[in-house]
Amino acid sequence: MLLGVLLGGGIAWAQPAALPTATPTPHLPEIYHTLVRPLCSTLETKIRPALGMMIQNDQEIAKSPAYFQEYIKGAQEQSEERQNIAVLRLENLVSPLVDNTLALQKLLEDPSTFPRVPQTDDDKRLLDIKNKMLKALAAQEAAIDIINGFVDTQQLGQMQHEGFGYLSSITTGPSGQGDPALTQLVGATPDPTKPEMFDNLALNAGLAPNSYEIDPTRIPGLASGYNPISRLKDGVAWTQDQSKKTEAPLAQTVIETTRLCGAQVPPAPSPTP
Repeated sequence: MLLGVLLGGGIAWAQPAALPTATPTPHLPEIYHTLVRPLCSTLETKIRPALGMMIQNDQEIAKSPAYFQEYIKGAQEQSEERQNIAVLRLENLVSPLVDNTLALQKLLEDPSTFPRVPQTDDDKRLLDIKNKMLKALAAQEAAIDIINGFVDTQQLGQMQHEGFGYLSSITTGPSGQGDPALTQLVGATPDPTKPEMFDNLALNAGLAPNSYEIDPTRIPGLASGYNPISRLKDGVAWTQDQSKKTEAPLAQTVIETTRLCGAQVPPAPSPTP
């Protein structure tokens, strides 16, 4: 979505103009001094790579609904292999998404480029872009919560099923009756059709919380601990819709800023007569 808007808006990152081939002259060439506008420098060093990671996140998240559907089909066919492959594919999405999100947040938290209190119009524009990016990032983080929560639930359930015989021996006394205290300590095996929501603490490790963070319980159709798989897929689709709504104004602001900076091109030196 974000990539389409940026390309559709004709965004082009300003590049220094190529200098003409020098011609022999008996005079010393005139030297030009160009100051880089902080707004434009931040656009290139912070906003551009952050947008790239945000676009990658959109592309990875867009793969997840199909994987959820694969899991649903595997469950209908009672194919454990198909379900395991779907979980593995979802798991492979998580690490790149988390890595991008952490790196993106670190870029946006740099106080040297995004001042807490704006002093100029350029500062206000930078903070506006930062806030719009955080709002778009919040929708992506909600999708990561859903995907990773499902993966963790499946893996925990599988681990408990694999050790079911040992757990049974531990929680059953000599009389064959279960020990309530031990049973409570071990806990029940999660129901694969009712995964619990997940709040990835790694996303906030050492970083300020995203003020636009979406409460998973507010996502339509989801209720913590009672989520059929199809509702998880629908929940991801909902976060994608939210991303579209937040990324459109972000892209427009970035395009406008890029055009402002595009006018800042160093003048080409001309030979002194």
